[in-house]
Amino acid sequence: MIMEAAKQQAYNLLTAIGCSVDEIPESDERRADLCAVDASSTYVVEVKQKLDDMEKLRIDALRMANGDVISHLEPLWHHNRVDAILKDGRDQLDHTPKADDDFRLIWFATDGIDRHVYWKRAFATFYGFVQLIVLDPPADRIVDCFYFHFSAAWSMPTVDAMVIVNRDDLQLCLNEFSTKLDGFRESELCKQLSDAVVDPLRLLAENSIIALHSDVSRKNEDTVLDELFRQTGVRYTVLRPQQHSASAMVDSEKAT
Repeated sequence: MIMEAAKQQAYNLLTAIGCSVDEIPESDERRADLCAVDASSTYVVEVKQKLDDMEKLRIDALRMANGDVISHLEPLWHHNRVDAILKDGRDQLDHTPKADDDFRLIWFATDGIDRHVYWKRAFATFYGFVQLIVLDPPADRIVDCFYFHFSAAWSMPTVDAMVIVNRDDLQLCLNEFSTKLDGFRESELCKQLSDAVVDPLRLLAENSIIALHSDVSRKNEDTVLDELFRQTGVRYTVLRPQQHSASAMVDSEKAT
C-alpha cells in the first residue's frame, strides 16, 4: 500500500493501537482518506497536513547565504488558513458514506522545521484558544481560555475529534460540541490514547481552563473581554504569544 507520508503516519499509528485500517476508495465526490475499525467502533478519518512553505525557506536560505539575519515572528492564535483546512476536512467527512454510529476524525499532521508553529495554530484554531492575563483580581496570573476566538470545533458538530500529530508528539482533541461526544469518550481509540486526550469539559470541571460558552460575537476583542467579565467577575487582557519561525534561526557565525 503506497500512501502520502501523513496518511501513512496515520495508518501506522492506528494499526499500532489495534485497528484494522483501509483506504477509502476515491469517488466523484471528495471523501475522507481512511476507515479504521477496532473491536467496538469504526472511525472515518480525513488526513490533512501543513508543511513548511518551501518558497519562503528557499528565499530565506538565499538571504542567509548572503549574511542577512532573518527574523519571522509567527502568531500562535486562530488562523484563517488552518480554519479553512479543518472545515474542508469536515466537508469531506460529511460526504463520506458511513453508518450513524461511526466516529469521524480529522487527522492534522504537521512537519518541517516550523511544525511546532503549525501545531499551536491548529490547536488554537480548533478551540478558539488564547491565553489571558488577569488584570484584577489578583493581577498578573495567566489563564487558558477556550472559545475566545471563533472555534472550528463549534462549527463542526459532526466531527468528534481532531488528532494533531508531528514527528514528536500527538494530541487527541475532543470536540465538546460533537453530537456523539459521550460515545467517543468511551471508545477504544480514546482509551488507547488516553494520555494524549484533551477534553475541554474535564479541564473546565477541574478549573484548569476557563471557557466562553456564549453566543456573543467574536469579531470584537473588547466585546469578548466584557462578556468574560460579566460571566466571571474578573478583568482580563489577551496575551499575544508569537514564536520565532525556526527557518529564521541563524547561526551567528553564518551571519557574519
